[in-house]
Amino acid sequence: MIGFEMDGAIARITLARDGRRNAMGAAHFHELADIAAAVPREAAVVLLRSGVPGIFSAGADLSEAARLADAPELRAPFRLAIRAAVESLAALPMPLIAAIDGGCHGAAVALMLAADVRVASSDASFAIPPARLGIGYPAEDLARLLAVVGPGQAARLLFTAATIDAHEALRIGLVDVIGDGAAIAAQIAANDAGALVMLKAMLRDPAAPDHAAAFEDSFANPRFRAAAQRYR
Repeated sequence: MIGFEMDGAIARITLARDGRRNAMGAAHFHELADIAAAVPREAAVVLLRSGVPGIFSAGADLSEAARLADAPELRAPFRLAIRAAVESLAALPMPLIAAIDGGCHGAAVALMLAADVRVASSDASFAIPPARLGIGYPAEDLARLLAVVGPGQAARLLFTAATIDAHEALRIGLVDVIGDGAAIAAQIAANDAGALVMLKAMLRDPAAPDHAAAFEDSFANPRFRAAAQRYR
């Protein structure tokens, strides 16, 4: 289900489970976690996208999740599979762009929230429906949702389980831009991979004590040395 390819400095992770709307079972979440962990460190940017037109992902595969009703022993492994995928994406040292085309529901929103930049197509839609199903949502993913949209909008999305369109998602900050995720990934890939890793680390933890030295050391970067020649 999970495809991977390198295109120059762009690493592409592609969800492709046609016929199941890219719904993911535990094995798929583990596969995604393994692929994200193995992204070559020379990649300047990672693009998470769908290979199925009109759908990003329906989230967790409910035909598999349905077994959790009568099999308590499967509940923690299923939760941990989702956790592995989300945290593996979030741990990528280089920028991660989520390109959302079509529907993005449930656990797929958690995957999207692990990205640094979320780009929606104009026909994208979003829903977090566990309240409608009578279940919860992982606390780690709720924390990311709160950080992105704030408590009021997070409560609205969770309590109503309503579907919102791309423009509403942009208005509340659930996505960052409506446009072409691949084009934004290409813009990022044109920049220095080492600088991108440093900047992401600073964004992730601005108070880390080693950032000052990293900033100073960056002036020795060969790319900066070449650029500096134009100003001498």
